[in-house]
Amino acid sequence: MRKKIAFFSGDITRSGGTERVGTLIANGLAARGNYELFVLSLTHSGSQPGFHLAPEIHREAFSPHWIKPGVGYLPIIFRLKEYVRRHGIDVLIDIDGVLDVLSIPVKWMTGVRVISWEHFNYFENMGTGYRHMIRVLAARFADAIVTLTEQDRGFYMDNLKIRHEIRAIHNPADYLVPDHTLPERVFDKKELLSVGGLVEAKGFVKIPMIAHFLEEQYPSLDFMWRIAGEGAQRAEIEEQIRLWGVQHRVRLLGHVSEVGALYAQALVYVMTSKREGLPMVLLEAKQYGLPSVSFDIRTGPSEIIEDGVNGYLIPVTGDEKKDASVMADAIGRLLTDEKLYDSFAKHTKDHMEDFLLERIVGQWEELIGQVTGL
Repeated sequence: MRKKIAFFSGDITRSGGTERVGTLIANGLAARGNYELFVLSLTHSGSQPGFHLAPEIHREAFSPHWIKPGVGYLPIIFRLKEYVRRHGIDVLIDIDGVLDVLSIPVKWMTGVRVISWEHFNYFENMGTGYRHMIRVLAARFADAIVTLTEQDRGFYMDNLKIRHEIRAIHNPADYLVPDHTLPERVFDKKELLSVGGLVEAKGFVKIPMIAHFLEEQYPSLDFMWRIAGEGAQRAEIEEQIRLWGVQHRVRLLGHVSEVGALYAQALVYVMTSKREGLPMVLLEAKQYGLPSVSFDIRTGPSEIIEDGVNGYLIPVTGDEKKDASVMADAIGRLLTDEKLYDSFAKHTKDHMEDFLLERIVGQWEELIGQVTGL
């Protein structure tokens, strides 16, 4: 008899990275033919999944409206219990770890196995206090915890008493493969690229300062730095562009629906984030053959970039001007030394097999077998 696996999501009709990856893994497991797959959401804000979901996967939601965490969750626990029993669910995979607060009580009532899937990192609480408490709950009662990186797995092990399995399973990156032949890059066209929401966590507000230091340290270098994305910090970034006098060097593109062309024409990808889970932009840059320069934050960059081989990891000291200056120098070296650049570019796809969907689905299948005793 096929095991019944339910992916539990906040809202699978959203088009965020969490929903994309959850859908990819669910589809991958469905294709194996060994499971009956379900995707359950707290709510559906749209009529269709944000990403393609295999037609054989059952989809359901508890409410057409957003459910506020707290007391609003209490009735959901009993509805989830009924859902698990009605469908005979063997394993609940919480796509967002915060849903463990619902799944773990249902585990106590039904015996369903629970896998808590961390999509951020141990230290990221998204501005709330309860995420940490839920991680403590998962460490004690979940049947397994999945982190995106080995580094984050280490943080869990160092800070919590893990009672069951904890495993690092990367997100797949196959879907990032360009669907067209890439043009040959022109080294004389010095374009930098950063992609993401203009929000505090992405650190784009530092880019004008880095651009200023790059111009100062390499005065003969003619470059353009494009930022694709939109968000609440746009006005602040524009102000920093004016403050550092780099209006001719930094360009805010706003929302770009298809960023592939930007990756294809850039020479170097730069990530200035303060925190990440597993930064998919760095994987996308690798797929496009782009060397990357990133702050060596926790977590993710050190498992994607091999420092001095296919990119640079810039230590974060807490001195923003010093860190910006060091990053500017690393970027400048890549933009001015064609031999160095070519060497880095040749190694951009090293270890990409670690991010293959087929391999990662196999890791999920192995974990499911472990928690179900098969």
